[in-house]
Amino acid sequence: MSRSKARVAVCCGGPSSEREISLLSGRSVLAALREAGHVAIGVEIGRDGRFTFDGGPAVELERALPLLRSSADVVFPALHGAFGEDGTFQGLLECAGLRYVGSGVAAAALAMDKDLTRRIAQSYGIRLAPGVAARNVRDAQAAARVVDGAARLEFPAFVKPSRSGSSVGVTRVADAAALERAVAAALEHDDCIVVEQGIAGIEVSCPVIGDAGAGARALPVVEIVPKAHEFFDYQAKYTAGHSDEICPARIDAAATRAVQHASLLLHDAFCCRSMSRSDFIVPAHGDPVFLELNILPGMTPLSLLPKSAATAGMSYPELCSQLAQGAYERPWRSQFAVPAANG
Repeated sequence: MSRSKARVAVCCGGPSSEREISLLSGRSVLAALREAGHVAIGVEIGRDGRFTFDGGPAVELERALPLLRSSADVVFPALHGAFGEDGTFQGLLECAGLRYVGSGVAAAALAMDKDLTRRIAQSYGIRLAPGVAARNVRDAQAAARVVDGAARLEFPAFVKPSRSGSSVGVTRVADAAALERAVAAALEHDDCIVVEQGIAGIEVSCPVIGDAGAGARALPVVEIVPKAHEFFDYQAKYTAGHSDEICPARIDAAATRAVQHASLLLHDAFCCRSMSRSDFIVPAHGDPVFLELNILPGMTPLSLLPKSAATAGMSYPELCSQLAQGAYERPWRSQFAVPAANG
């Protein structure tokens, strides 16, 4: 029988370019869980791969995993970008026999890859912006082929590293002349590139909470309005006052239903657990255009998922507690001979 409140280890930090945002998410989640009555510990993962428990000495991975098993029933990854969001950390927790908040290895790895995400979304009939993608771009000749293919799109267009988050390495290009430089910038982060034609319309995001196939529900749609930015880039996302985030979004009821339906469809298609957030452009005419899927969205109190949950009547501590408790109570069995945290 489960305890009334799960003991939770909130893991944040890591080696990715989104480390600082992860630290903000982690500290916020930790405080919220404690406010909600959970015994919670903060675990910061350093760039060197060592783990620090509640400000104590940093320990190596082989010591960290037994500490996690003994001190927590469930792990709450507040991690963003490579290692935390691409299935690597999820695989580590699976091998350690630890329950955790969020999607599993396959969903995380697929959703982190914008090219593969586009292919899966298209197979489900979800509308995409025209685009081109290239994998394993490792020399100047291959980069030139990406530029040539992208030059056939209408402009403006967006050049993106396929496996990066928070708009890191993304460039908005106004014409074909800027493509070469934008592709080079994206290649600094990933050797897989996606170029998408820009679509005019209202940018929105729709969170989903719950497990695929087990009563997941779409939350209110959030409208994103960058101020003094060409698009919702890193600075617009994380600098106070650089964007307006309006919930519920100022779109009509039909568009709202379409966005929520597509978000639930993607959540189920990727077998997401706990939460996801899908981003779209709502054009003046036609179906919403899908941009990307995030399986570990930002979790500061002002992030899009908590903002949407608040509109639905759920406080930030309630949201964090529901996510942690849901992972703790989820039917689950380790593939390894490690006792489950709650027996």
